[in-house]
Amino acid sequence: MKILFLGTPDFAVASLNALLNSRHTVVGVVTQPDRALKHGKTEFSPVKTTALNAGLTVFQPAKIRAEAERLKDFGAEIAVTAAYGQILDNAVLNAFKHGVINVHASLLPKYRGASPIQSAIAAGERVTGVTIMRTELGLDTGDILSSVTTEIGVDETAGELSARLAVLGAELLVNTLDNFDDITPIKQDDKLATHCKTISKAEQIIDFSLDCNTVVNKIRALSPEPCAKTFIDGEQYKIYRASVCQAGMEGMVGQAVCTKDKMYVVCGSGAVSIDVIQAQSKRAMPIADFLRGKKFRDGVVCAKQP
Repeated sequence: MKILFLGTPDFAVASLNALLNSRHTVVGVVTQPDRALKHGKTEFSPVKTTALNAGLTVFQPAKIRAEAERLKDFGAEIAVTAAYGQILDNAVLNAFKHGVINVHASLLPKYRGASPIQSAIAAGERVTGVTIMRTELGLDTGDILSSVTTEIGVDETAGELSARLAVLGAELLVNTLDNFDDITPIKQDDKLATHCKTISKAEQIIDFSLDCNTVVNKIRALSPEPCAKTFIDGEQYKIYRASVCQAGMEGMVGQAVCTKDKMYVVCGSGAVSIDVIQAQSKRAMPIADFLRGKKFRDGVVCAKQP
């Protein structure tokens, strides 16, 4: 089939590359507008970079819902979206003979919305997957065409899981398109649906009053972006990795205990070991390396705000 591909971040690149190496034809790529950087520079999305390297035509509308006629000009039979980043309307959905399908990083109807990978890890899920679904006006409510399941590693971060799901989703996408005419869509059970929103800045701040497992899961869920954060002596620190501390610890919630090469923080229940940390304007470091150059005062508290 002739395909118009809509995607933006790294997660979508695997699907685009898989289509380029399939028997299908990518007639063009739609991605978000370039990001403005300092000093008048701009940053291309990962999908745009991949598309240009492949010699594809790239279209970057500010509002795709106003561009249905322009999308038709690509001559695609179907559109594929993968973390594109804009909501489609009926005019866009009806611009293609076979409609629009989406690569979604959860086992629908669970975790509909903008942050399915992060939400699954934060909730302590042990299993997730990718779903290929028909796109309709509702948020990730379309019929399921196919899905694949995978276990979530005990220590796996959102970045690591996203990379794996991108590959699984790409393989599933091509297989779905190869067998498109023989697939019977399955309606989602809305009663089983859960929803996840874009992660807010407030949600990035670690709440050490929660139990240690929940704290560790939250840190995994936000690593490497946007990253979990805490304030120590008024300074903000990013926490990329942490693990549950098996030894019993006492103290007020958020209180940190540092040794020569370890840092533990008391939680509402149990404690966590901070494994990778980053100070402002510095690089992320294993805690042992960090503590060789920075010493916190005894009993310092990791707080929600400075």
